[in-house]
Amino acid sequence: MSDAGAGAAALAAASQARVTLILGASDTGKTSLTARLSSVLAARGERVAVVDADVGQSEIGPPTTVGLGRVTGTLSRLADAEVLALEFIGDTSPVRYIRETADATGRLVRRALEAGFDRVLVDTGGLVEGRLGLALKRAKVRAADPDLVLVLQRRDESEPIARAIESGTRPRIVRLAPSSAVVRRTAKRRREHREQMLRDYFARGATLTLSAAGVPVRDRRGQPLASLAEGQLVGVLGSGGQTIGIARVKAYQRASQEIVVETPVAGDRVASLVAGRVTLLE
Repeated sequence: MSDAGAGAAALAAASQARVTLILGASDTGKTSLTARLSSVLAARGERVAVVDADVGQSEIGPPTTVGLGRVTGTLSRLADAEVLALEFIGDTSPVRYIRETADATGRLVRRALEAGFDRVLVDTGGLVEGRLGLALKRAKVRAADPDLVLVLQRRDESEPIARAIESGTRPRIVRLAPSSAVVRRTAKRRREHREQMLRDYFARGATLTLSAAGVPVRDRRGQPLASLAEGQLVGVLGSGGQTIGIARVKAYQRASQEIVVETPVAGDRVASLVAGRVTLLE
């Protein structure tokens, strides 16, 4: 099938689905397809939301998060969407947080549906092969409960997942070949791109000095932490416990019990911090 034919098939299917999930290996064009479909559907007058569940290359919100965005016009990339909500996962690989990543994806899909969006598109990461890839994608499909799954694959690398989720009456599965315009990147290039996205995010911020007594720090399980490492990324939570951004630790001063962080979140909005596993040094 030609690129035009594949695009038309994807659009025709997504036009009939309330929730569409796009999956495939890295560099198969999932994010570009999500942006194109979202743009066309929005141009038709539909209320369109996108859930960016690729924690390593996230554009709706910084890497280490799952993000929900509103599509208000043509997207040249997913980062053009208006950010509505974030969920901090704390890692750029979902392998250690399969359940947490899937649950966050499901919560944001439900939030979009409850807000009355006509179409919700879910972009996913590139881990599809092996036991962990199958477990992750099956968990995301269960959590997002899509009507449609678009499977982008060069050969049959995503077939174990496709077969595993098409045994029931739903979701509908549509298999597509990647666009010929897709450029494949090395793991090093993806890492460099991720680090640049994070640096761009923090470049929009400021340095804050927070009181450890007034701004508690916890791990992912909710347990209190007595220290943080320089460069460690942390989730920033608001007063209602919701993720409102991320921060990079510059210093943890034990004597004064002060935490110095870099973040674009205003200091008066920071209620607590959640430690992640990623470190990004200057």
